[in-house]
Amino acid sequence: MSGYSYPEWQGEGLFYPPGLAKSKYLTYYASRYRTVEGVGMFKRMPAESTALKVIKECSPDFHLSPKMNERVTHFQRIKPECIPIVEAFLEPLALLEERGMMGPVLIQLPPNFSAKLELLDEFLSAIPHRPTLRWAIEFRHSSWQTAETESLLRKHSIAWVADDTDEHDAILRDTTDHHYIRLRKTDYSDKQLREWAKKLKDIDSHVYVRHTDVQAPWIWADRLVELTL
Repeated sequence: MSGYSYPEWQGEGLFYPPGLAKSKYLTYYASRYRTVEGVGMFKRMPAESTALKVIKECSPDFHLSPKMNERVTHFQRIKPECIPIVEAFLEPLALLEERGMMGPVLIQLPPNFSAKLELLDEFLSAIPHRPTLRWAIEFRHSSWQTAETESLLRKHSIAWVADDTDEHDAILRDTTDHHYIRLRKTDYSDKQLREWAKKLKDIDSHVYVRHTDVQAPWIWADRLVELTL
């Protein structure tokens, strides 16, 4: 799911059992799922203590997918001067990367950020590229929905985020060897989850359901896990 540290998820019949200490949330979460989206890093730069906590409390095959800080995507808007921030963002997570416990880094562009292919090309050329580091980018302005954008992501081996919303269905694009999927609709029927499960069985993917404005997103997550075993 997108994040895990939500006190409102705790209680009788909810995700976290009553009486579970908040410090044990991650341990419990990791007993049910193999990955989490680090949405809190969008507002707060990551700390090494986060990496150490994941290593200590999660299995070696668990993945934390960090969401790039807003200073890069929303304030600097991927201009060249943001690259030192990208590097500072990744540094505290190095232990996770070394152990293969870091999922793709999510770069989510603002809704009012229209297509600037030359700028994107420059940014994707400047960010670190190595076998242990994967990237995914989410476009929220319609002007990015072009073959030129797809070609550019394929050139840099960046996953195009498949965002599934009430306004539009997700599109799976093969821009690299893995997929990043965000299920953001306010409701999913069992038929829709079965359709997603069929797609997920044949691809290397990280999938995250929404965490806000829905009653119990873990029901969808649990069902997807069940259907893809």
